[in-house]
Amino acid sequence: MRAVAVLLALASSAFAFTVTEPTNSTGWTTSGPNVVAWTSVSTDRANFTIVLDNQSVSPESSQVLAALVDAKLGKVTVNPPSGGWKAGTGFRVNLVQDAENLSAILAQSDIFTISSSTSSTFSSSTSGLASGTTGSGVLTVPAASSTVPAGSTGSTDSTGALNPSSSDTSTTPTNGAATSMGKQAGLFAGLVLLGAFVA
Repeated sequence: MRAVAVLLALASSAFAFTVTEPTNSTGWTTSGPNVVAWTSVSTDRANFTIVLDNQSVSPESSQVLAALVDAKLGKVTVNPPSGGWKAGTGFRVNLVQDAENLSAILAQSDIFTISSSTSSTFSSSTSGLASGTTGSGVLTVPAASSTVPAGSTGSTDSTGALNPSSSDTSTTPTNGAATSMGKQAGLFAGLVLLGAFVA
């Protein structure tokens, strides 16, 4: 019995790769980026191949995500397989010897889920938004409309939004684009006057 324990200890030290990400609690998404992370010891192979496996579907699916991965990296972002990420359950990441030996498994992740992403729109941080606003930074442009509600006395702006007919006659630009256009118009007028003066 003691000999068996020694052999198991030697075997575990010879191949000590451990997949730490993805896990069954974190999983992946269909939009990514998706990460594979692992730990290793000095006696492990210098490189391996990452395979996405799903035995809960019929037929079973195994797709190589990355070949000849440097074991010292500890973490890589993997590109989607052909056809993209497919939402579903029963996925597992296998670290295998190489692309020709997919059954020579060095380590396996937990079984995890790839969840559908509700949006593939790029989102920026809220630091670039106007003061007092919140959100992901995704721009939503409303459809233009020139319809004025019945009974209203205001005018409409370029987007069709109703402007109240109050005493607000301010012509202060509301954004940087308007300010820039005003400067360009002033510069053009100055050049025209200068040309007339020179002529």
